[in-house]
Amino acid sequence: MTISGVPRIPTWALPRPRLSARFDDEHTVVLAHAPAGYGKTVAMAQWAAEAEASGVWLRIRERQLGAGAFVELLSRELELLGLLASENPLRMAADALAGGADAWQLARAGLRGLTGPFVLAIDSFDHLHRDTQLALLDLAHELSSLNIRATARQQSILNEPALLLTLELARIDASELALTTAEAAEILGVDPASDAVAEVLAQGGVPLFAKLMETAHAGEGEHGAEPSRNRPLGSTLSALVDSFIRLQLASVPVDDSFMSFLTAVSPAEMMDADLAAELMSVARGGVRAIGEAPSADEVAYAKAMLDRAEAEGLGLWNISPGRASSFSFTPLIQESFERRLRASGPGRVRELTITVAHWELAVGFPFAALRRAVQLEDWAFASRVIRLHWNELLRNHGEQLRQLFRGTPLAVLRSHPFVAMLLALDANRQGRSRLRALEYFALARFAARKYRVNSSPADRAVLRAIETASLRVSGQFTAALAPALDGYETVLAMSPADRDELGRTEPTVLNQFGTTFFYSDLEEEALAAFARSTAVGEAKGLTAGLQGIALSAGTLAIGGDMPEARGLVGEAAGLTWPEGWLTGYMGSFLQLAEATLALEAFDTDTAEQHLRSLDAHRETIEHWPLLAHVDALIDLLRGEIDRARFRLHAEVKMQQRRRAVSPQTMSRLARTRALIELAAGNPFAAEKALGTRHTARTLIGLARVALVRGKPEHAVRLLLQAGQSDGFERLSSRSEAELLTLRAGALSLMDDQKRADVAVRTALEFLQQREQGLALAMMPAHALDAVFVVADRAGLAGAESRRPGARPPAMIPASRPKSVFTPRELALIEALPRTANNAELARSLSISPNTVKTQLRGLYRKLGVGTRADAFSAIAAMGFSNDPAEVAESSLEPFE
Repeated sequence: MTISGVPRIPTWALPRPRLSARFDDEHTVVLAHAPAGYGKTVAMAQWAAEAEASGVWLRIRERQLGAGAFVELLSRELELLGLLASENPLRMAADALAGGADAWQLARAGLRGLTGPFVLAIDSFDHLHRDTQLALLDLAHELSSLNIRATARQQSILNEPALLLTLELARIDASELALTTAEAAEILGVDPASDAVAEVLAQGGVPLFAKLMETAHAGEGEHGAEPSRNRPLGSTLSALVDSFIRLQLASVPVDDSFMSFLTAVSPAEMMDADLAAELMSVARGGVRAIGEAPSADEVAYAKAMLDRAEAEGLGLWNISPGRASSFSFTPLIQESFERRLRASGPGRVRELTITVAHWELAVGFPFAALRRAVQLEDWAFASRVIRLHWNELLRNHGEQLRQLFRGTPLAVLRSHPFVAMLLALDANRQGRSRLRALEYFALARFAARKYRVNSSPADRAVLRAIETASLRVSGQFTAALAPALDGYETVLAMSPADRDELGRTEPTVLNQFGTTFFYSDLEEEALAAFARSTAVGEAKGLTAGLQGIALSAGTLAIGGDMPEARGLVGEAAGLTWPEGWLTGYMGSFLQLAEATLALEAFDTDTAEQHLRSLDAHRETIEHWPLLAHVDALIDLLRGEIDRARFRLHAEVKMQQRRRAVSPQTMSRLARTRALIELAAGNPFAAEKALGTRHTARTLIGLARVALVRGKPEHAVRLLLQAGQSDGFERLSSRSEAELLTLRAGALSLMDDQKRADVAVRTALEFLQQREQGLALAMMPAHALDAVFVVADRAGLAGAESRRPGARPPAMIPASRPKSVFTPRELALIEALPRTANNAELARSLSISPNTVKTQLRGLYRKLGVGTRADAFSAIAAMGFSNDPAEVAESSLEPFE
């Protein structure tokens, strides 16, 4: 057993068994908390190097690190160290988090998959966001096999006194970390009773103070001066560090070079020898293109300088299996060298800092690179970082991003679309910031249109993806199509080099274009884009291609191509998906496909199970109208009409509060509302819901209304128009199925046996080929009965399985349900045509005018109308008369 990833312990470090024993404590959490210079990291590393426990060392470099970034760091370290089994969900943590997986559920499941007790040794625990700190403690409390060992310079949640009541927590404070008399004497190489030891103890027994005192006096001795170990070198630790630097600058030329080197590399909290060599070259005024590798001699020299820095106690080499070694300064030392660097002038600092930022981007620390770019107001570089890593930045650094960009001038957002897009996506996924998200989306579109004129093909493709996504999410579906078409053509025309520049974003860009095609009723174009996304993902090993499979399956199922959808669902089941993808935005179309497949077999329980798996993310999933439609179908198949109406109404209201409902969205929900109204016995409201824009789909819906009203001839004419509209509007397999079944129903109700036989045969064969059943369930019950009579009489293939005893449940009943109107509402229906206004209606019913208003509001809502005139039309369409007895009986009369 061993704790992996422990940094190398400096050769000069003094062994302190008493501190190792404290870290070896049986408490769940042990924290070493003290200011810089007390040797917290070295002490924990000395313990970890000898500990008889399994675990991993994690150094937290970025401040306010969130849950996603922490769990991704944990997974990356565990995988590099070979501690994760192939089935452990942490192996795909980055993709799981990108798809919306809960970071702590992922961590919990992954850590449970490890064998035996496990230790997380967390260096700089205080750099974690407070919520992350709390969640880690909850995790340790829940998992009996997990222990935490940590260091911190600042206060953290572990300093809360009340924690001791609920958590086995031990703290090692500065007084314990301070040197004892014997330890100070050993470091200084003097008698315990010497003044030098007294000076160290007077300064708090800080180990770094003692080491620098020893180094400084040793330097004096090397240059001929008598070491004065009794001489005070400063009243504070920072003053001592500055004094140490002055002493080194006054020494021989080699030491001057050493100090100049350390000053040049000080902007980097972490570096390798290559970066150090590059910084050294920049500081000397060398001209080198970004990314140009330093020479072997430069790298060797830089490596020797960093080795010396470690030997002098200024920092540590971090050596982990599977990755290049990196050097990190002791924070207090770095701060002192940075002060010296900044005194040399801002121009030099800027050049060195941007060099560090480019290195951080190249080695996989995009937020660190972005932070430097924003601080330097290098918006071009910031945009590049965002274009390459926007997904990772969003999932791991949400709060940090909001802090980083707080106060960013509007002029910047108007000129840099990637920045505006990042803020828009972050605001949109928060739910409560929807209005701010729409503002950012508008700024992103404005900036993208200006920026793309002179942009590279890769930038143009991403900018077009930004435009189409922001327009689509804002409900502007028609406007979203043009940028999607242009962006998709740009991708298709790209050279291999341009595609390489797209990097990991290529599948995501293709998915965005395909989604816009889907909502523009361009099913074939959407499927082509999704297929390319999947192919790119497979070729480049990018899990974003998995979303292409999900989107393809959902598109096929929604369009009614069930055999192909079933094949993709089966293929998806055999793939490894990141944790949380299948129940989040990334897998929403796959859940839609599975739910639709279940509904085609009238299995409402399985369908609902798939939809409910998305509930945690449903509010912010842009596909909510599709989910609402399937919810309504489930309720209608179960005969729960009022529930269907209520759920749809509640969903729309909630999305309206988020400003996520547009006229196009409501138009797409028209078919859903029309089905609900027909099931409730209100053909007038159904017809009104379908509107006056006669597309193929609305004509099919109107034909269904005509059948409900007992007008099969009119239904046939409407369906003929719908079929003829194919020239300008493609009919999906689902629309084709509905057209054929309704036509079969209409002809079966007419005295035209020959045509009815052909129509029923055609419809049943099509349904069988496309594995559909919903089209039958969406027929009015009396038309469905007529179809079965024709099928039985003609002995059609497939009719045996569709006899009345095994027939699908009819969503639209042949008679008006008793529960549609209450006795009071029936009285209103009877009295309404005989009264001129509400006052007369109140007198007629012997109730107050206010009561009439209240009851009319309920009746109008149930009728789907808003005026008295529309209410008359709806009542007439339902077959009600003015005779009270007939009105009461009509609640059970057939529609025809």
